[in-house]
Amino acid sequence: MKHFKLIAVITAFILTGVIFSQDNIGSSVSTNQPTAIEQQRGPFNEGDAFYPRELEGLHKAALESGNTAEANRIMQEMERQIPSDNKFNSSREFPNVEVPTETKTAPAPFNQDWYNSDATVYSGAIKFGDPYFRQIDMKMGEDGNMYIALNRAPVSGTNGRIDVYRSSNGGASWVYTNGIQYAGSYIGTVSMLVELRHASNADSVRIFVFYTVSSTSNNDGAVMAYGSWRRNGTAWYTGNIASPPAGQEYSFASAISDGFFWSTGTYIGVMCTESNNALTTTNNFRYYRSVNWGQTWTGVTISSGWNDFYPSAELRPGASSSSDSVWIAVERRFSTTNYEIRVIRTPFSPTASNNTYFVTSGGANVKYEKPALSVKQNAPTDTAIITTTKNGVAYYLPTTNGGGLWSVDFNLGAGNGNNKSFTWCNSSSRGSSSLISMWVSNDGDSINIRRGVVNFMGTTVYKRNNNTASTSVAPTCMVYSPNTTTNLSAFSYAGFGPTNIYANQENLVTGINQNGTEIPENYSLSQNYPNPFNPVTNIKFTLPASGFVKLVVFDIMGREVATMVNENLNAGSYTADFDASRLSSGIYFYKLITADFTDTKKMMLVK
Repeated sequence: MKHFKLIAVITAFILTGVIFSQDNIGSSVSTNQPTAIEQQRGPFNEGDAFYPRELEGLHKAALESGNTAEANRIMQEMERQIPSDNKFNSSREFPNVEVPTETKTAPAPFNQDWYNSDATVYSGAIKFGDPYFRQIDMKMGEDGNMYIALNRAPVSGTNGRIDVYRSSNGGASWVYTNGIQYAGSYIGTVSMLVELRHASNADSVRIFVFYTVSSTSNNDGAVMAYGSWRRNGTAWYTGNIASPPAGQEYSFASAISDGFFWSTGTYIGVMCTESNNALTTTNNFRYYRSVNWGQTWTGVTISSGWNDFYPSAELRPGASSSSDSVWIAVERRFSTTNYEIRVIRTPFSPTASNNTYFVTSGGANVKYEKPALSVKQNAPTDTAIITTTKNGVAYYLPTTNGGGLWSVDFNLGAGNGNNKSFTWCNSSSRGSSSLISMWVSNDGDSINIRRGVVNFMGTTVYKRNNNTASTSVAPTCMVYSPNTTTNLSAFSYAGFGPTNIYANQENLVTGINQNGTEIPENYSLSQNYPNPFNPVTNIKFTLPASGFVKLVVFDIMGREVATMVNENLNAGSYTADFDASRLSSGIYFYKLITADFTDTKKMMLVK
């Protein structure tokens, strides 16, 4: 049985042929049947597993118990049964990117639910190029931190570079962790995992960035590669996983793991397309998985026999680890005027065996494009969601019975125009309103967010972006869970150009800015201004030395109501902005805590 690090509280809605809900505008139930032309194709390759899947359960149990010798013995037995053609070793390299120390901060002021201005995560040009629109990724780590990976545009001396930023305070400020850099090669697309390797040590969180890389700017011959490091930037390594056949390229990396369920026995993987260099024909997917944190990989070719584009892959947990599978949502192109959504299912333990869920049946002159998939990580899974555009309109397509039945054409963007370019989705397996979806208008003017449940994605929050969004780079979103019961909406996007990466989050209560570069002589905590206030006030403090800083707010009963700062800061003068929109009128106290200085002051909220 799986070892759950989090307890998921899930409410399942069983579809019984017809859905009655607030989101059923234009919705219908999928027939989940192949089209006539798909029926004419031969059966999929039903390859056998390389070894009994029970070995994986034994391997994970040994890892979880700390029995390294037994884990290594079982892993060797697993690897002994894998054919040599399916084994891939990564030749690791040492870091070639310095770790800057600057901190990116979010500006003030704020409103009741969101920042009025988006936090700037990174300043600079972002890689783009049709159809490689996946240039950023966003994840919540098992340490509770938020992470953003971005693919920087080529500059003189650096053709390819991926950076990863981390926020430990819910998106108020961002620090650079580490990155990957190439002088002469170009990076195609990027996908990220953030996994906790040892439950007792938060700094053991490892970041895995999967990407395709090529010697040419158009991705010809691109190989599948990855880089990994701890959240503090140490223990850095990178390597190539596999190269495509001659005349082919790998593209659209989509990372997979079962890390939600394990403390140390996490398996990581990546799915990508194998296509011709022109990216006009893509009949195969390549799936690579590692059971030892990237030292070795098992790889298989998954053939659908169709032109399937833009894979979006996630783990679909089963009742036990031996029944785990991977779902891959794809855009299947039957003709230049007919694209449908299909979900390919394959075992999590690598094998060529697969089957297909036939989700949509739009027919002639209907194009479902650029799907994004999120599978709720509860075991066994009861809910998954796909977001997509259909002839330029944003929709979501849910299932609540493990893929046997899908509902289609739940309208995401009613009332906000019909020209949508990208969608994205994410989910949490705890708390309420745990599904999130987003879409962006074709002109980049409006990024729109919804968070709710499978048959009602919640009220739309229109145009949350403060800056015009890129029309060539897809934004990302995620459910941010600061505790086991609270779910919040968060998103990131590239600005128009594409230039800069911005982020914002629902209910973000604080931002902090450094004032100038002069180093103060003493610690100090100033009286907030204005005081009394309604609802925003500014708090200034000075630090003569770098170190860990905490700035918290308490009510008159001594209960902590907000954490404004909880991170390492450089020496300097700072202004923190506190939004008390959600608090009642009354007296509150704010406290600055450092290793060498502590002070508390009183403030009054008057509404």
